[in-house]
Amino acid sequence: MLGKGSRFAKMFLCFMLILMLAPQVIEAAEKQIRISFNGQPLTFAEAKPVVVNGTTLVPFRKLFETLGFEVGWKDDGKTRKAIGTKDGLEIVLTINDKNAKVNGKTVLLGVPAQIIGSSTMVPLRFVSENSGYQVSYTDNGKLLDIQIGSVNRDKAEPYVVKGRVVDSEGKPVAGAEVFADNQLLYNSNLVTVTDSNGYYRIELPLLATTWRMGGSHNVRLDGSSYEVDLTPEVDQPFAGNTGAVRNFTLQTETVYGEIYLYVPLDEFVKGYYEQNIEVTLTPTGGNGKAITRYGYNFPGGFGMNDVPVGKYKVTARYAPPGENPVPMVVRVRGKGEYAQSVEFQFNTLVPGIYQAELEFKAAPAQ
Repeated sequence: MLGKGSRFAKMFLCFMLILMLAPQVIEAAEKQIRISFNGQPLTFAEAKPVVVNGTTLVPFRKLFETLGFEVGWKDDGKTRKAIGTKDGLEIVLTINDKNAKVNGKTVLLGVPAQIIGSSTMVPLRFVSENSGYQVSYTDNGKLLDIQIGSVNRDKAEPYVVKGRVVDSEGKPVAGAEVFADNQLLYNSNLVTVTDSNGYYRIELPLLATTWRMGGSHNVRLDGSSYEVDLTPEVDQPFAGNTGAVRNFTLQTETVYGEIYLYVPLDEFVKGYYEQNIEVTLTPTGGNGKAITRYGYNFPGGFGMNDVPVGKYKVTARYAPPGENPVPMVVRVRGKGEYAQSVEFQFNTLVPGIYQAELEFKAAPAQ
């Protein structure tokens, strides 16, 4: 039979074990949190900021309005969403969901927005940095001092990569996806999206590794959506401890499609071969110049693999070297009737790879 001392010791050990295993969610209330925006202290009348699992949460309306957003709230009975919009930028935070949306693209949060007491609390760093601001922290154990301010965008910072995405005319590209690729660890990319002014900023972990930048953005050309890969203007790796500035220019003309050229078997038997077909592609969307050329072999087959994506009208003639050209008729492979010309646009095989298939035969004798 256990004595009182043994029972007490076991109860005490169990109590200590529970304390050790329980997650330390909210930091001790005695630590003061002070937040400033561009040097001016912020006052939170609705609820005090808290730190949850290392992430500072603040009342969403005060933060969004301070950063110049219009505030929205949606509750359909199943999900509740805090929404901020301004100048082409939309941030959507779903309560108790780590998947946030920035201009429609999903960004994973460490700590989700949540209701604490009766107040909606959102991650300060995530909202601020995706709005184009810089966040710095000073913690002396008793006071956590947080500064939100404008970013010095041209100076590299340790363990930070930042930059801007613009189009070929120098206009900002909002909502472009930018990633930092860890050159040491496989499948450990850090991803963000650009704000309404085309800027992005990624905080890097304190690791002895190098990083390389890339990205993508969906654009609409001639009514279709295409994914454009982004390559930084300085396409070189950098060390995390030095940080880097990496800017991008979106070049829609670098999105190429593959065109496959075919001749039906009965035409092949008559002596018509794909390599002797002179193809003319005329853009119908008003952009670009007409392309006239012969096909060639490439890794995917025979045709052309460097045609800028878009919508085209195609015509062709059979023109072996040294012989008089013969008119041909064309159709999208396996679809419709042959005609002197046909319009087509590229289909998406997988994101980033676009294809079209065209079929030719000799034009009927007049």
